[in-house]
Amino acid sequence: MAAAMASVGERAVLEEEFKWLLQEEVHVVLKQLQDILKEASQRFALPASGLGGAVKQENFVLSTSGTDQVKGVLTLQGDALCQADVNLKMPRNNQLLHFAFREDKQWKLQQIQDARNHVNQAIYLLMNRDVNYQFRTGSEVLKLMDAVMLQLSRARNRLTTPATLTLPEIASSGLAKMFTPALPPDILVNFYINLNKLCLTVYQLHVLQPSTTKNVKLAGGSILHNPGAIFEFGNQRYEVSHVHKVECVVPWLNDALVFFTVSLQLCQQLKDKISVFSSYWNYRPY
Repeated sequence: MAAAMASVGERAVLEEEFKWLLQEEVHVVLKQLQDILKEASQRFALPASGLGGAVKQENFVLSTSGTDQVKGVLTLQGDALCQADVNLKMPRNNQLLHFAFREDKQWKLQQIQDARNHVNQAIYLLMNRDVNYQFRTGSEVLKLMDAVMLQLSRARNRLTTPATLTLPEIASSGLAKMFTPALPPDILVNFYINLNKLCLTVYQLHVLQPSTTKNVKLAGGSILHNPGAIFEFGNQRYEVSHVHKVECVVPWLNDALVFFTVSLQLCQQLKDKISVFSSYWNYRPY
């Protein structure tokens, strides 16, 4: 009888704790998440002065731990690459090529745009309820946390996982038309985000004779293609002879990735607290 009474009393305490979790702590965590993700969203916007200000331009010097075949400066404005000033030293003859974006051209970095959209969607999910709204069940909170975590994971993945492209896709991307003077036909370039870095890859090509490539396997999709990769574009086959990769660190991308990690941890901790109650009872009281 005493054991049964203790069990009833213990259950009553747990129910009160669970009620407090739903009514109080959940809202504290949601407010923390909103504040963190608003900070993350502002990193992507980079207003020059206060709300509604123009997005400031930032210059980044390209560098590599290897040779100095490629040097340059990239100008980033939010999710747009608005200038790229690049010098390329040709390995065969040490000829120096210089090319830059045309004044009327910008290159949208889809990875940054997508990551920002996912962050804003997560913020919308967190704020899409009345200020006095009370959660009734644990499953309601779990469902919300899963939806927010999905958006945050997608945002992080867009920055940590560059697109896998074939060489013909890079050749037809339109990047070649961004530059003045125009890129030589034996040069391909690709820009992408990898974690907190803005990367530029330059591919030097040479034309293959049809008789030498009849049974050659063409290269598939990749983030970074290696020398020797063969592809077909415009009824002509090419082989990659040299690959140069240079990059620059973008500090606010690193900030955003940290905010994503902290937010995902907060979501998981809240899910774990709710799961403690479901593991105590042999049925789901929510």
